[in-house]
Amino acid sequence: MELKNALADILEKEHALNREEIEIICSYFCPEDLNKEDVLLMAGNVYKKIVFVVEGILRLYVIDPNGEEVVKNFIEPGCFFSDMESFDNNHCATFNVSAVTDCKILTLSKPDKNRLVSQVPKWDYMMKQGAMQAMSDMIRKQEFLRIGDSSDQYQHFVKHFPLLAQQVPLKYIASYLRITQSSLSRIRRQH
Repeated sequence: MELKNALADILEKEHALNREEIEIICSYFCPEDLNKEDVLLMAGNVYKKIVFVVEGILRLYVIDPNGEEVVKNFIEPGCFFSDMESFDNNHCATFNVSAVTDCKILTLSKPDKNRLVSQVPKWDYMMKQGAMQAMSDMIRKQEFLRIGDSSDQYQHFVKHFPLLAQQVPLKYIASYLRITQSSLSRIRRQH
């Protein structure tokens, strides 16, 4: 129940829902544990769940033409995640998601989402609005990658994303910043 309290807190803070609606929504989410490095979603597969991260950090990444992983985003506690094209339209995902740390998540399956919408109709609108907000946040979060040099970008990352800076391995931070791990180590030693 403790995991669902984290979801209830977010729903209460960020959405105009009454207590009954929050309880109904929470009742449809199922707890899951992911171990560090577990893959949640692989590119090419259809993903039929909406995820709420209670504890831990996920990374969203692609494989570049050279076969290297390129981190595109991190998903922190208190955030929702899904590939809505895959979820809604059965399209294959174009990216991968894995656990950076051990994670506790809550998931909502597509059949349960449909049942939930029949009980709380505004849930569908909330999820679409949330998906648009998440995309906007991801773009805004990455704006700093276009300004300054690698050192400036790393300092911005540490200042604005302290949880990630503390818990995410250097190799993933370097990938996110689009620099080598050795360059990132050198930058860290200088600061």
